[in-house]
Amino acid sequence: MTEFLQYVVTGIMVGSIYGLIAIGFVLIFKASSVFNLAQGEILVLSAFFSWSMMEQFHLPIWLAVILSLGFATILGFGLERFPLRQMMGQPILAIIMVTIALGAVLRGAYNMFWGLGGWRQYPEILSPDPLNLGALSVSRGHLYAFLIALFLLLALTLFFRYTRTGLAMLATAEDHQVAESTGIFIERTIGVTWAIACVVSLLGGILMGNLIGLDPNFHVVGLKALPAALLGGLESIPGAIIGGIIIGVLENLAAGYIGHGAQEITAFVVLVLVLFVRPYGFFGLKRIERI
Repeated sequence: MTEFLQYVVTGIMVGSIYGLIAIGFVLIFKASSVFNLAQGEILVLSAFFSWSMMEQFHLPIWLAVILSLGFATILGFGLERFPLRQMMGQPILAIIMVTIALGAVLRGAYNMFWGLGGWRQYPEILSPDPLNLGALSVSRGHLYAFLIALFLLLALTLFFRYTRTGLAMLATAEDHQVAESTGIFIERTIGVTWAIACVVSLLGGILMGNLIGLDPNFHVVGLKALPAALLGGLESIPGAIIGGIIIGVLENLAAGYIGHGAQEITAFVVLVLVLFVRPYGFFGLKRIERI
């Protein structure tokens, strides 16, 4: 029983980071109906940038994080401005293909600058020392990452509920025409959404990088956040969080009781099984179109 609880607790902590990254998928889809398949590459590029600021330029952690946040913000605005804004109104398949191409370009960029060195140890931002909670032993890094992820999720919730920009983003997500009729600048709002999604990916990348290190295949972490977003529902931020925790727990149980090979496919197997029953996810909106 102790072993089972150990896997569950660790899975919840890792899953909270998946949920944080999954919010990036949800934000972009809600605001612009774009299914961004380049989110994993955005995460890797941002995480490598922060690593470079700390390890190659030897900047203090606080300054490196601030510069990385600025980089992620500029990256988000830039990607929305080109090429995604030019694709507005185009068939959804064309937009998906553009995000796939965008992911390939970003992958080539970080491989060009950082890919030759293979795996890299991320600077020790969060202590890896174990913390004993009764019969359970939890890495302080996992615990701190979990608490930071919860804080960021709470901050995002308050942002959407109580700020003008957050409310504008929610209105834009519901209906572009209605939002524009109330004076909301749709293009700027979507640009802010992309910037926040990139910042969220950066923070998730920093937390996950601190736990497992960085390498050019780190975009797999972003791919695991995709099932979390789909599982919870692509239009639900709480659903993304819950989906991330479910994926994290099931992954750890699969790794513990079956093997690490099973861990790599668990997220996608669960996704397929759930979508058979609820194609719109647990908390997504079921849209009914009249003909």
